[in-house]
Amino acid sequence: MLYFDWTSTSPVSSQALVEYCRVSECYPGNPSSTHALGIKAKEMLEDCRKRFASILKVSPSELYFTSGGTEADSIVVQSLLNNPSPGEVLFTAVEHAAVLENKAVLENHGWKVTFLNCPGGYLDLDALKKALNPSVRMVCIMKVNNVTGTIMDTESAVRIIREYSEKTGKYIHIHCDAVQALGKIEFHPSTEGFDSAAFSGHKFSGPRGTGALWCRRTAVQALSRAGGQESGLRGGTENLPAIAAMTTALENCASELVQHYDFVKTLRKKVEICAADCGFTLLSPSSDSGISFSPYILTISVRPLPSEVFLRVMSDKGFCLSAGSACSANTRGKAEKVLQAMGIRSEDRMSAIRISLSYMNTEEDVEKLCKALKDTYKEFGYGKN
Repeated sequence: MLYFDWTSTSPVSSQALVEYCRVSECYPGNPSSTHALGIKAKEMLEDCRKRFASILKVSPSELYFTSGGTEADSIVVQSLLNNPSPGEVLFTAVEHAAVLENKAVLENHGWKVTFLNCPGGYLDLDALKKALNPSVRMVCIMKVNNVTGTIMDTESAVRIIREYSEKTGKYIHIHCDAVQALGKIEFHPSTEGFDSAAFSGHKFSGPRGTGALWCRRTAVQALSRAGGQESGLRGGTENLPAIAAMTTALENCASELVQHYDFVKTLRKKVEICAADCGFTLLSPSSDSGISFSPYILTISVRPLPSEVFLRVMSDKGFCLSAGSACSANTRGKAEKVLQAMGIRSEDRMSAIRISLSYMNTEEDVEKLCKALKDTYKEFGYGKN
């Protein structure tokens, strides 16, 4: 099978696997234990924290290890439930389910949830300005959209929110789901002015079940209580081997960030040209659009075929693609909601497939993919070729 579903998850890198095994063998102690092996494990844990934080350009004291991006998002958003006086929270309409699915929980506790328009996948800054009011306590803005790869102008959004706060004296927490950004594009949450940001290790070839939350500690109080690990923000014995493997994977990606980006951009361009030749509709920004996008994600419409049919045929041919977010039992439904919020017409939403790339893909892989896309379209009797 040729893998083009890297946005859903990425295979663990060989370096990360080696590090996982090494730490498992050499650091058997619990980082919370006070004996020699526990102290040794604690030192390793804090070394990982420093290395991870260094890449983000943040203080290690503000970085907390979690089980993934979903938990990191939930810690921040659900911390609002600690507030005895509910207010309003703003979500961009194209957030990942890890953020959007908190809507019902918040509303059940008296909070108002407002969605911000994102035509074409980009936040409408005028809509943001109009939505800000004294009751707003939090704004969630993802950096890279997981369905189409659009990159939000978070710098401008943060500036608008901060200017509003300065005028009104009302503090607003700004959270960023940066799961699809870390390891692929430059991202430094503190520099951009966020209060918190969520990350997931398995998106950059770390182990599944690993992640991190960067957070200005005074801004969030954990809803759950446990043994006090991670400074009390996220309880439970730390999975040290997995954390070390995730940190190693991130360092590998960060060390060649530009080279990987440029290479994947050339691969994406080849797929775009193939899509145009076939008569597909591009739902992600094109390489020549002049707007900000991640080359790692490309979503197209294979109208009039439903996405499930096309994906099944491609799977039979040996290719792993997806219909959108894999974090749901109804993956196409989740992707369709995001595409609807972007203003994509219904027939294209029903036929959307996502092709996600990695620097580990080869030009030969992409050539085979393009041939399979063309062959599949021919087999169903439509398309230009």
